[in-house]
Amino acid sequence: MMELDMRVLSRQQMRRIYRWEMQEAFPRGELKPLWTILRLMERGEYDALGFYRGEELVGYALLRLGERFVLLDYLAACQGKRGGGVGSAMLGQLQRRYAATGGLLAEVEALEEDLSPEEGEKRRRRLAFYTRNGFFDLHYQADIFRVRYAMLGWSASGSMDTGEAMEAHRALYRLGTLLPLYRRYVHIPIQEKEGTKP
Repeated sequence: MMELDMRVLSRQQMRRIYRWEMQEAFPRGELKPLWTILRLMERGEYDALGFYRGEELVGYALLRLGERFVLLDYLAACQGKRGGGVGSAMLGQLQRRYAATGGLLAEVEALEEDLSPEEGEKRRRRLAFYTRNGFFDLHYQADIFRVRYAMLGWSASGSMDTGEAMEAHRALYRLGTLLPLYRRYVHIPIQEKEGTKP
């Protein structure tokens, strides 16, 4: 497996990554404002990690820290560095770093009926990537700020209680979101309307 050097990112490095990497890698609706990320880092509630090959940044991971569980908020290889095992190498290091926690939670864009073939394939590949790297289906979906996610988990023990993971997931959002916004935009799990499909 590829070995990368994992380092804690400074505020200045985080600003650069947000501007030049994250805005290219993630849809606007999935990006937290930079000030929110910096505030969470300052409060010790967020790990911002860079992955380096020598002195070259090849990827990054941003994680929200809960009492027992850790939410993998963002994970991406840098532009021009995708493929070749960078993502798997980063996940492997994160799994070692957080092995003593209750586990890692991952929000992965869900497969939906009205997706274009290209978008559907992209989401299938992303889900398969996490599964290949030891994550398993937590059997619930979440709607967070109007983006629908399939929820996956990983733990050193190889299993996770879905109810406990779901409550930890809710708690992570309650901590950092104003209550009116939480009630309106954070639905963990999605409550399906009668007569609709999940």
